[in-house]
Amino acid sequence: MEPRPSITVVTPCLNARGTIEECLQSVREQGYPGLEHIVVDGGSTDGTLELLRAAEGIRWISEPDKGRPDAANKGVCMSAGEVIGFLNADDRYEPGALSAVGKAFAAEPEAMWATGYCRIVDGSGEEIRRPVTRYKNLLLRRFSFPLYLTQNFVSDPATFVRRAALDEVGPLDNSYRISHDYDLWLRVARRWRPILLDRYLSSFRMVEGTLSMAGFERQFREHEAVARLRGDGHRLPVLANAVISRLIVLVYRVLRARRRVASA
Repeated sequence: MEPRPSITVVTPCLNARGTIEECLQSVREQGYPGLEHIVVDGGSTDGTLELLRAAEGIRWISEPDKGRPDAANKGVCMSAGEVIGFLNADDRYEPGALSAVGKAFAAEPEAMWATGYCRIVDGSGEEIRRPVTRYKNLLLRRFSFPLYLTQNFVSDPATFVRRAALDEVGPLDNSYRISHDYDLWLRVARRWRPILLDRYLSSFRMVEGTLSMAGFERQFREHEAVARLRGDGHRLPVLANAVISRLIVLVYRVLRARRRVASA
């Protein structure tokens, strides 16, 4: 087995005082040799910078940016790791996640990316939406590029990619406000099959005010557009994405309407 590769974790952040300490701790406690953690702050004004100044084991910058993908791309440019992972300031790694990732890449030196399971947690860190997570895990275990075109079941905080692959497919696209990760991983998936780790690697925080909630309908419009752009030669999966995306938005509209009526 080859030596485990060096890993860089890139954390874009903006006004993340309430969550970034937990994020930083989850990376620091990995104890992974050859680990680099880069935080790219977009100009926080809530006390985040004071926490970054006091934090150990990170490199960080703070300057205006054009959004999360722009910040993440800056972090990649600053990085030295052979493998890159993206972890938002309100997300966290599971214990032993980076060790599992490093061993997987060492065992399969030709593999260009790896992904695993990701929990969804609320503002207090408690796991929520377990049926959604089980459904995504089921699809992930049956991974294929056409299936991935139908819906986004690869979790960004639980996904890692070799720098060589990023050099080939290009950076995150800043024109997608929410679905830039889906666009990136589709570009990677079109060229290489991932290592599929049968374990939880991270937790994704979902609370009111985050892009995943506030921009829900835009998210699925972007999913549909990304699949259409990256799905050349796969007409039926792209069509399925459009149908599934619109159906999900419709269901959530109905659920929200019912909640408003019930609370009136």
